[in-house]
Amino acid sequence: MIDDPARARLLRRFGDSVTAWIDALPDLVGTLAARWDLTVVKTMPGGSGAAFLCTTAVLKLTPDHDIAAHEATALTAWAGTPEVVDLLDTDLDRGALLLEALRPGTEATDPTRVVPALHAADPRGFPPLRARVDFLFETVLTRRTGTYYATEHARARKLADDNTPAVLLHGDLHPGNVVDSARGPVAIDPRACVGDPAVDWLDFVHGGYDLHGADVDLDRVHEWLTAFKPFYG
Repeated sequence: MIDDPARARLLRRFGDSVTAWIDALPDLVGTLAARWDLTVVKTMPGGSGAAFLCTTAVLKLTPDHDIAAHEATALTAWAGTPEVVDLLDTDLDRGALLLEALRPGTEATDPTRVVPALHAADPRGFPPLRARVDFLFETVLTRRTGTYYATEHARARKLADDNTPAVLLHGDLHPGNVVDSARGPVAIDPRACVGDPAVDWLDFVHGGYDLHGADVDLDRVHEWLTAFKPFYG
């Protein structure tokens, strides 16, 4: 179920202890498939677990149950928002989410359209953007590059602490996390936090996507892009 590159990514993220989870994955998928009457069609490995495209839904699993719980809370906050994938059910004791299967599920051609709807949700109860910034610089970027970028981290922390309007952020919004569906572009895989709305626009401005006239503070976006330069290098 997990090929060698996917196994290597999980080991980098979680350490050797994740091996037991990987080895137990076939039984776990079998148990949940029986519970939810699923037929697995395709495995879709990820950086924090694995997802399984089934005939009627998507089964998403992670060895870190806190990640599953946090995503479930975020998707619940966005429930009824057409621009966000629907959460159908959970088994948080097993780190499992059952999500709607989006068709065709290919990368969206106009992903920026999801952003205003994301920012309209109630942000109460979610961690601050600064915590997300610390995780990205101290964990993700350091593991990826072997270097700690102290200057850029400090700049990003300062931006996160600025007195800007605070909205519910997707937290990991890039073109790969917006897919096409019958109802238009839909965001998936949130890492929700609360803070500066400019953050959810970074990858789209950097990539030159059409912003469709959205109300975007481009000065703030470019300040963030300067701080996040190591991620784009």
